[in-house]
Amino acid sequence: MAKKLTALIWVEDLLPEGILRKPMFGGFAYYLEDRLVLVLFENLNDRAHQGKLYEFEIWFGCLFPAERKDHAELLRRYPFLRPHPVLGKWLYLPSETEDFETHVEQILAQIRARSPFFGVVPPTKKKRTEGLKKEIKATADRQKSILRENIDTKVPRMFSDQPIRKIKASARRISDLKNLGPKSEKEFERAGIKSVADLFQLGWKKAMQKLVQANRKNRHSVFAYALIGALTNQVWHRISDKQKEEARRFVKSLKVSPP
Repeated sequence: MAKKLTALIWVEDLLPEGILRKPMFGGFAYYLEDRLVLVLFENLNDRAHQGKLYEFEIWFGCLFPAERKDHAELLRRYPFLRPHPVLGKWLYLPSETEDFETHVEQILAQIRARSPFFGVVPPTKKKRTEGLKKEIKATADRQKSILRENIDTKVPRMFSDQPIRKIKASARRISDLKNLGPKSEKEFERAGIKSVADLFQLGWKKAMQKLVQANRKNRHSVFAYALIGALTNQVWHRISDKQKEEARRFVKSLKVSPP
């Protein structure tokens, strides 16, 4: 049974309305109308297949289903993609890829625009039943309702519209802040950042330094985006382009100790 997404949950915010999510092989598959357009996996410590060791996690990232006849053109346009080591019929973007989040945004913009290059019609989905149509419509209706209410469902409602000074005073745990959940909170504890006050006092740059020193896998610009958003009460992908660029440059400048 698929587990709950944590590190890649932000990818769902970039998907178009009407997406249907279903468990698939320990991950989650995303269907847009009658097409399978994305599969997300978050399985660590698996870098080998059929005796070959890969330099990246083969089950932690984004899988983009595409017809084989289109692979050559897609790989030319998006050289950061690669055929998946196990599921060669799909193109893969490992989460360890440099500028991972930027590449994800680029591909999902094409999916939102209904690019014919991305997505496949699964054999069992070619003739959709009325039940599936109703399920897709119900999903779209629920998402529209959430958008109308302008609620960030990943954070407590009490913090959705408050100014940052009130959030700073009211938040009891780091996981109460936008973009940061229980898993992130454990990383902060590991880095010696034990309270909301500690985080605000450090600021996002010094906090990132501590996080990377404590765990080299935290050296990721998405984490920096999340920190900036947490300290300004914004969803991570809504921070400014200037802030994103500054975050990317800073994260690249951080040195990590060898594994």
